[in-house]
Amino acid sequence: MSGYSKRRGSVMSGEINILCVEDEELVLGDLVGELEDSDYGVMPACNGREALDILQTMKPDLILCDVMMPEVDGPTLLKTIRETMPTLGQVLFIFLTACSSREDVIDGKKLGADDYLAKPVDYDMLLATSETRLAGVKRMAEHSRQQLAKLYKVYKETQKEKPPIQVCVVTANTKTIVPITSALSEVGCMVTVIPEDTLHANTFVEQSFDVSSLVYSKKVHYLLQYLENSAHKNKVSKIVVLVPSGFNKNAKEALHELGIDGQIEFPFRPVEIFKVIVDKLSQRAPSANKPVSSLAG
Repeated sequence: MSGYSKRRGSVMSGEINILCVEDEELVLGDLVGELEDSDYGVMPACNGREALDILQTMKPDLILCDVMMPEVDGPTLLKTIRETMPTLGQVLFIFLTACSSREDVIDGKKLGADDYLAKPVDYDMLLATSETRLAGVKRMAEHSRQQLAKLYKVYKETQKEKPPIQVCVVTANTKTIVPITSALSEVGCMVTVIPEDTLHANTFVEQSFDVSSLVYSKKVHYLLQYLENSAHKNKVSKIVVLVPSGFNKNAKEALHELGIDGQIEFPFRPVEIFKVIVDKLSQRAPSANKPVSSLAG
């Protein structure tokens, strides 16, 4: 094993990419080598702070992370990811630790860890656990895709003469909503992404969309206030706001009072967004006997 120092410039390049966070150089080198030998793309990080830097530009499929590390330890890294990095909210996170007491495991699970593996690392167990967890995520994604396709098919059958659904998504970070826009486009929706920094109230109301999905921010909140208090209100499409996980109850009520048509809390599953879209559109479609989400089960 060549060790971590010779692998420092590695980049994730496999079909499945794993971020390894470990402060012991020899252990990190062994982890990287075992995973690369199994055809995973791997990026090493020697502590949580370096991992956070890497995560600014890369999205792994799985994070393997030591618990006790200098600068930023494992639990702090996990908490930071789950609370402040919504685009990584569903990335698998597995702790590697010599401290695997019942209390440690419970604390980690509460933070959002998906699994624990004990040190010294059993690499057969590591590879089996990683493969199983990743396969589970793949199955869930495929199930969601099939549900979405079914919903869209039922909607089209009830609206035979209707053109494709026009959807816009407003966000400050276009990368975070790629899974949403890709999934909606795949089933036949016409999707337009509007970067938040180009958002202007007048031009927004002039756009012609069936449904607008807005990722919540202060600027989005001001836009909704403007629409509620202006003569343009009736010209705007159905509006769904995508809010952070654990969004404050009072804030949710404040949004509701602004006349929006729905709120979806993170994680923003495309199938849930589409259910809101078609239900809202079906409400104004006399040919639809009941909401599409009910028709599709």
